[in-house]
Amino acid sequence: MSWQSYVDEMIIKEIDCKYAIIAGLTDGQVWASYTKAELAQVSQTELKVIADALKTNPNSFLEKGIHFGSDKYVCLSVEDSVLLGRKGLVCAVGDDKCAPGKLNTVVGKKSELTC
Repeated sequence: MSWQSYVDEMIIKEIDCKYAIIAGLTDGQVWASYTKAELAQVSQTELKVIADALKTNPNSFLEKGIHFGSDKYVCLSVEDSVLLGRKGLVCAVGDDKCAPGKLNTVVGKKSELTC
């Protein structure tokens, strides 16, 4: 399976996303990609900056967000060479009467619909 087939068949068919890119960690060279038509293309330079930060200081994304395709995204997770982000953020704080786990479930479902 080619990298482009992986993006098309394993990512885009499974989830609705704005970008799906597989790129080299050494140079940011794009191996396969998908970008919704109305969005700015992500440059190799942007990908190189991201790749370098993943190697040297991955937690910087948690602090500063992800700058991608001329937008800033909230970093949800960063592990090895996988970086997940979202444009929107849904926050909630439960009171003492809130059952454990219920807040996570309710807010998680709403954030899937809105972000």
